[in-house]
Amino acid sequence: MIVGAIGYNHIHDSHFVENRPLGSGCDLFLNVRTSAFFEINGVSYNVKKGTILLLSSDTPYRYKAVEETYADDWIYFHMSSEEKEKLEGDGVLFDVPMYIGNTEPISSIIRKITYEHYSAEKFHSEMENMYFSILFMKLARFISSGFIGEDNAVSDKLQRMTYLRSKIYADPISFGSVESMAEYLNMSCSGLQHSYKRFFGVTVSTDLINSRVSKAKELLSSTNLTVDKIAECCGYGCTYSFLRQFKQKCGCTPTEFRRMSM
Repeated sequence: MIVGAIGYNHIHDSHFVENRPLGSGCDLFLNVRTSAFFEINGVSYNVKKGTILLLSSDTPYRYKAVEETYADDWIYFHMSSEEKEKLEGDGVLFDVPMYIGNTEPISSIIRKITYEHYSAEKFHSEMENMYFSILFMKLARFISSGFIGEDNAVSDKLQRMTYLRSKIYADPISFGSVESMAEYLNMSCSGLQHSYKRFFGVTVSTDLINSRVSKAKELLSSTNLTVDKIAECCGYGCTYSFLRQFKQKCGCTPTEFRRMSM
């Protein structure tokens, strides 16, 4: 994929209209920052702030402001049919609005692409290409997590869940149970478990166990702490539970792992 032109947080007045009855001649990525009216392939859409659109090069479209101002981030680019096919395989939709809600993570990447696109610094082209690839991976992640068509509450919940997950892996003893996590987020246990699995594809219990085992492996290979002490440092109430879960995950006992890592 090659970026042709790019704009970050462009703001227009209430008279703004963009009309391309034969398409633009290249593909267009739009992050819509305000409400707007779109007509794509003859179909009308009242688009909300927080919507992403990918318009193909030959798709006829027209869009205009419906408020005092219209704002967006935009990228005109070229992609091969193989690249488009891959994006579609990742669930990315073309020529229809994709409402995400909180598009700040998307907009932040576009800002970085814009800087590199107009920069003369060393490696600017390489960094532009990498950020552009990350942009589509981020969009595909939103889609695979089921965000399309949902409101800002979903994105807010994702941020809370992402923080919880990073905390679980950074410090496995932060939470002793799913109940303590639910209390921390002011959620019910069932609500936490459902949302966590939906966002990350694994249960919160699985991540908690994985983080504890990962921490144990680190301590076994880098310290002389006893197995009992390591179990305690990783949040286990009893050594037996630690031994059982470690063997299930690693296929060997903690002592055997320590011996192999020396």
